[in-house]
Amino acid sequence: MSSQMEAGVAPRRLGIWQIQPGGLAGSTALIDGLDVESGDRIVDLAPGTGDAGLLATQKNIYSWTGVCADAAEAGFVSGMVPSPVTRTQTGHPDHTGLPDESATVVISEGLLAGRDADSQSAVVGEAARLLRPNGRLGLHELCLRATGLSETATAGIRAQLAEPANGSLNPLTEAEWCALVRGAGLEIESIEYEPIVVPSSRAVIRHNGLRRGRQLLRRAHSGGSQGAQAGKLVTSQSGRFAGIIIIARRPYVGALRVRA
Repeated sequence: MSSQMEAGVAPRRLGIWQIQPGGLAGSTALIDGLDVESGDRIVDLAPGTGDAGLLATQKNIYSWTGVCADAAEAGFVSGMVPSPVTRTQTGHPDHTGLPDESATVVISEGLLAGRDADSQSAVVGEAARLLRPNGRLGLHELCLRATGLSETATAGIRAQLAEPANGSLNPLTEAEWCALVRGAGLEIESIEYEPIVVPSSRAVIRHNGLRRGRQLLRRAHSGGSQGAQAGKLVTSQSGRFAGIIIIARRPYVGALRVRA
């Protein structure tokens, strides 16, 4: 594993901090794949530690808005993404409260695998609503590799991950992630994979510096033992998992899926 991948920090869903879809390399590939450029208005759903936000704000964008679960998280993220274009607000990733077509880019990183099917669909539907025509969605998630595995084996892994003691995770296969995105009326442009990253505390501090690294570790560890259990399960079956990066675009014409 490269030092860049080892340097990955806590993922978006607090409590499942031992697992990252693709680490810092994955976040970098996500921003590169989105072709983030000057003038982009980016909405980051549940920005977690702000890695993607830090990368995005280096691109001379117009704005970056992190939608956070509460005021404490919003304050934390503001400190992690220090930029004149940074803004945070409280809200839910499936009901952000932001206006229709207010973003040119929406980011969802390490968020959906911790949600059930209905919630996953609602979040992607909200992302589609926020996007302007020709806007881009960047999805970076935990992917269950189905190739070469029996349906029984895949079902067994899903059942284990879905247990509350293991973090109640619901990773999808590539085909299922793609169907979720297309179901919201978006067109897939590219798919990329990155290895799963399980960063050590030393790697987190080495990459982020002592002060920021300690902040990230304290916040990550606050999730308790579920993250440790999920991390052990995924790493013990590492060949079955990968980080998947999907770049999709809202078409210029055509109705989006209407959320009930």
